[in-house]
Amino acid sequence: MSGPHAQRWRNAWNARARPALGRWHAAWRRLSPRERRLLGLAVLLLGVAVLWLAALRPAIGTLRQAREQLPVLRAQAAELEAVVLESRALGRERRGAMTLEETAAALQESLRRAGLQAHGRFGPVRAVDGAMRQPLTVEQAPAARLLAWLAQLPEIARVRVHRLDLARSHVGGRDRPGLLSGSIELALPAGSPP
Repeated sequence: MSGPHAQRWRNAWNARARPALGRWHAAWRRLSPRERRLLGLAVLLLGVAVLWLAALRPAIGTLRQAREQLPVLRAQAAELEAVVLESRALGRERRGAMTLEETAAALQESLRRAGLQAHGRFGPVRAVDGAMRQPLTVEQAPAARLLAWLAQLPEIARVRVHRLDLARSHVGGRDRPGLLSGSIELALPAGSPP
């Protein structure tokens, strides 16, 4: 800044701020060391209070609000995924039956999207009494996620559960609530050739 505005600011500083700073400095020198420490502590506490009110408290409020909204957003995402899966299934019906490879890929992808890829392992497809069966072994799978995945199987690849043998997982000789282990046999749609 230069010119008349800069000169005006310098004049205002010299006329008002310098004398005030000089008075404050003289008053500070008159204080005893104990009074200086107490005043410094009061200024520190005031700074912490201002920091809390201006920065930390609003941030914590935003985090709390985000935690409250997260379940709603997850539910909306699950609804959206169900609509997407349904539209894919409708698209497959229009195109015709999926091949065995397409069905296997759709099952594997759906297991990954459900977050169960580390807990489930598909076995080879085999023909049983003229129908195609796909075994799935699960170990310590989160029960809620596994049951939700099983419920949407017909939407994914027109697959249905033929046989289900699940139990609560045991780790170190103790039951693990909320975790399931066992086997599932899936019946593949009739249109999936071997």
